[in-house]
Amino acid sequence: MFKSTFKSAVIEACVLVASHTFTAHTFEKFWGKVSPKLQEGVSYLEKHDAEKLTNDKSFLELVTFRDSKMARIINSCLQDFLSSEIVDLIDQVQKIQDQIAERKTRMNAWRLGLISAPSTSINPLRKTRAKLYTRIKKEQAGIDHDLKQIEVLKSQAQEKLHAAGIELTIDQLDGLLYTAEGAELAQVMAVAENIKKIQAQLGANLEQPDTSGEQVKTYTGFLMMSYRVYIEAIERAVRAIEKTYLVKLNDLSEQANEQILRAKELFEQSKKTSTIAQNNIELNAQTIRLINAYRAHLTGRLIDLKKLNKEMFINYEVAVNTYRTVKVGAELIDVISASEKDIQSVFNFEPPKLASFYDEGLKTEFERMTRKLKGVEA
Repeated sequence: MFKSTFKSAVIEACVLVASHTFTAHTFEKFWGKVSPKLQEGVSYLEKHDAEKLTNDKSFLELVTFRDSKMARIINSCLQDFLSSEIVDLIDQVQKIQDQIAERKTRMNAWRLGLISAPSTSINPLRKTRAKLYTRIKKEQAGIDHDLKQIEVLKSQAQEKLHAAGIELTIDQLDGLLYTAEGAELAQVMAVAENIKKIQAQLGANLEQPDTSGEQVKTYTGFLMMSYRVYIEAIERAVRAIEKTYLVKLNDLSEQANEQILRAKELFEQSKKTSTIAQNNIELNAQTIRLINAYRAHLTGRLIDLKKLNKEMFINYEVAVNTYRTVKVGAELIDVISASEKDIQSVFNFEPPKLASFYDEGLKTEFERMTRKLKGVEA
């Protein structure tokens, strides 16, 4: 019993250490890729900041939101910030769902083949009903396995997220996996998750007693750029909802309304098809109700995202202001440090006595030259 408990404790300790090591290595890999890009953005921002644009608001809008080079830097950073358990889970589940869709397509083709397939055949390559049934059964088993694999992936992702301090229920994970806007929301969460990691790491470094002003400025600049990346992720989610999903819902709603009108016409034209037409009317009406419900859901998401975007823009402006404040302080320290010797020289300077230059010989020569200049002979 003791050996078993001891063995279990050792295994748990090894797993814990391995987990921490893996997390550290993962962050180091992420930071190694993204930090040069963040630095590029900070340098570009600093370069344009020196131009002293007339209005600070227009500066932020023009340089950090409408400048093509800054947009390239932000998009490049965003690709790295999208590294997350949630995003990985969505990618994996999507691949499995694509595989399930392919299996179902094959199964449907084989079911259609059953209509004309012979019971037996002397041709070994001929698809008999028995062979098609076997293939369908095998493919269905594959689908069942795929669905179980999705559940395993969800459980594993949930455990990892909980370990990282992100409490998501299985239902909330399903919301990210199976809703139209789920992928965009997952990306927003991924960026936020990585910013938290950056803040924790840089915050720990800033607590070191030998932290210099230049380091403070650099770290503040990194966080400033990270917030800008976060805003980009939010704005992408907003654009996807406004320009894609809501537009698609409106299109589907119009199509359903058209089919209702057509079904009503058919209902009035023929008693033989009236029951089918009535069913079509009800089906399309149900579709419209579902569309309206989902539109309300997306509108709520949109309101939340726009609110978050507004808050993050304020945070970003505060970060820019903080960076500039720290930058001025760091530059002051650099100026004082670089000129300390010169300042000491100025304060300690004692001019030589005039008598050491203005001796008697010089005085006599000076008087002679003065008389000559006045036209008086020596």
